[in-house]
Amino acid sequence: MARELTPAMTVGQIAANYPGLIVEFERLGIDYCCGGTRTLGDAAAAIGLEPTAMVDQLTAHEAERSDTRDSVDCKAMSMTELADHIEQTHHLFARQSLERLEQLVAKCVAAHGKEDPRLIELRRTMASLTEDMHDHFVREERVLFPWLRRLERKSEIQGGPPWSVRRPIDCMVHDHDDVGDAFTRIHELTDDLHAPEGACSTWKECYRVLADFERDTHLHIHKENNILFPAGIEAESRLG
Repeated sequence: MARELTPAMTVGQIAANYPGLIVEFERLGIDYCCGGTRTLGDAAAAIGLEPTAMVDQLTAHEAERSDTRDSVDCKAMSMTELADHIEQTHHLFARQSLERLEQLVAKCVAAHGKEDPRLIELRRTMASLTEDMHDHFVREERVLFPWLRRLERKSEIQGGPPWSVRRPIDCMVHDHDDVGDAFTRIHELTDDLHAPEGACSTWKECYRVLADFERDTHLHIHKENNILFPAGIEAESRLG
């Protein structure tokens, strides 16, 4: 590794510097997106591992991997490039996934809601999450991301609201925390996304799509919380 891992580094830093380790964080159940400010030592302790053992495990994984889950080097991107990438990749995927999940969850409720009432609560949770995420995307695409792009264009007059970019960023981070809470509830309602024995193909497909959506959402939030948003705060600070 070009830079040595230490227990004092945050998991967000590590995920940003070594995107190949994200798959290992996922496997270990370490929150590197909403919980990206935790140190690696704290994250290791939370899952019962010694910090030095965690460092050794991650170093070995990085040395052995042949490629990454996400080959895009987000840290090398400009804010404009990264905002474009997030809109064209993660916002698009989320919108498509939420539309698909609305159909799948409705079918599961119709067929199995009486035998497992948790599916009815899952439908309510997903409806709330869908509404919140669509609203969140609109505010990013119409307000925050254009603001970040302007901060990058030094020749442009920096007109806009008389407050810091930290204000909309704080709102977006709060939304991300709410999304994390929603996924926690989803896991409670779905036995950690495991369909019951003998479940129909629709039920299994619903949980598979949910799992894919959650993994992509982790990457999505990571790119914003740990890379794009700090870059925006730094850019504004440079402009005074």
